[in-house]
Amino acid sequence: MVNGQWSVVNRLWSTRQRGQVAVLAVLLVMLFFLLACVLVDGYELVEARNWGYQVVQQAALAGVSQGRDWSSLATPPCSGGPAPIQLDAEPAMAASENILRQEMALRDISGYSFSIHVLPGYSGGTVAGFPPIPVRLGAGRGSWSASEPSVGVYLSFPVSTFLMSFVGRPTVWVEVFASASVHQPEGACVP
Repeated sequence: MVNGQWSVVNRLWSTRQRGQVAVLAVLLVMLFFLLACVLVDGYELVEARNWGYQVVQQAALAGVSQGRDWSSLATPPCSGGPAPIQLDAEPAMAASENILRQEMALRDISGYSFSIHVLPGYSGGTVAGFPPIPVRLGAGRGSWSASEPSVGVYLSFPVSTFLMSFVGRPTVWVEVFASASVHQPEGACVP
């Protein structure tokens, strides 16, 4: 009878273990699903931010490249060195905006916003409160300044999420900023 009692105990014990394993398996599956969702959302946001930085960098470079005021070289503002160059604000802004709109259309992104500022003068300048929000390592809104003719491009665009949509945040906004400058020749006279 002793052996019979142990077989009943063994059957009860193995049944309880199977129930515990089933609960554990369900919890592990849910945990792995949650982890996969977090990884998918994280990857999507990092990829979108990196893509955004590439877009604003391209836009700033296009603005500097196509906005050069070659006529400023013909009549230098001073003497005593190579003539400095400045930017023409309209073509610089148009070139930057064109790149932004093309890239947004390629990704079928709507509802984005952007801001482009040109510092056309020989010695650059300052734009207070630009970019409008802190980006990357910025501690807060400040003043963007450059010591040479420059183009600054700020872009904000929505990114759809998977997991965060279940907690009430289906869209996350990504903000990026980049600037490009025209390098003045060595020893250029700056008025």
